[in-house]
Amino acid sequence: MTTLTRKLWRDLWASKGPSLAIAVVVASGVAVFVMSLGTLSYLRTTRDTYYDRYRFADVFAGLRRAPDSLATRITEIPGVRRVATRIVSDVTLDIPGLDEPAVGRLVSIPDDRPPPLNALYLREGRLPDPDRPGEVVANEVFAEANGLGIDDRFDAVLQGRLQRLRVVGIGLSPEYVFQMRAGDLLPDERRFGVMWLRRRQMEAAFDMRGAFNDVSVSLMRGANPEAVIRSLDRILKPYGGVGAYDRSQHLSARFLHDEIRQLRATGLISPTIFLGVAAFLLNVVISRRIQTQREVIATLKAFGYADREVAWHYLHEPPCRRRLHASSGSTRRPSRCTVPRPTARPPPDSLWRDRVGSAT
Repeated sequence: MTTLTRKLWRDLWASKGPSLAIAVVVASGVAVFVMSLGTLSYLRTTRDTYYDRYRFADVFAGLRRAPDSLATRITEIPGVRRVATRIVSDVTLDIPGLDEPAVGRLVSIPDDRPPPLNALYLREGRLPDPDRPGEVVANEVFAEANGLGIDDRFDAVLQGRLQRLRVVGIGLSPEYVFQMRAGDLLPDERRFGVMWLRRRQMEAAFDMRGAFNDVSVSLMRGANPEAVIRSLDRILKPYGGVGAYDRSQHLSARFLHDEIRQLRATGLISPTIFLGVAAFLLNVVISRRIQTQREVIATLKAFGYADREVAWHYLHEPPCRRRLHASSGSTRRPSRCTVPRPTARPPPDSLWRDRVGSAT
């Protein structure tokens, strides 16, 4: 251990209170920073895994009405991997416990197979039976906000007709992580909910047999989303297409992306405050130590330590790499060495006296 290193440890022990405080502040800042990065990485990985496992679409488009045969033309667009057509409609709901009507978005699912895109994850219950009218799977957030459970019933207005709906399942979908309508600033969990019905029931309720009014598309790896959107708009324009958009413009996906981005900004602000306070305290402690040890600095320079070595020492990074070799019983050497051999060769006596005089 060098003399400067031993001096460093003595100085730290002499100012153990401020040193401990600075260490705690730095450790807190680093801990918050690492925790924030770990949480953000976990959230991104969970989101991407959920989207991939439940086949979240890449491009979406709405329209007035188009025949099911149009799906073949959409599949032929370069870069398209999979196409899912469905019926989507917003209806008025009479939910027990609400003073005003709620809005429900009914989304069709195939009668005899799982949805090819935007698949459902059942938390409770089962999928609707195509032969039993009025059975729905309710979104978990909407069901919890309104106290709905399996086998609960409520009324809905479908195309001007009042129909009784029965909850047979509670589910989630990557398309509606956040339930939002166009124009809403924030999700309204109590007054807007998504529900899934079988395609046969949706066709009968909205007079859409052999037709669809919503399409979702997944893309091949490396496909150009803008080119696919242009082709899709051109195909759907005669059928009342309102404009296709990609995942970055999807309400739920964009809201989730913004939430993660805000968490990242918040996670970077707190560590910056901690580390800024630690830097300020460290500057105060080092400045005070330099002011009170001016004579010590003069002595170190007099013994041949360069300015660079003294500066690094007071920055807690002493560059001195020579080690003291203490005497073990030899009479020719002192039993304890207190000053190491200077790194630089001592100047002549006249210059040495000038340096000592100028330093003191």
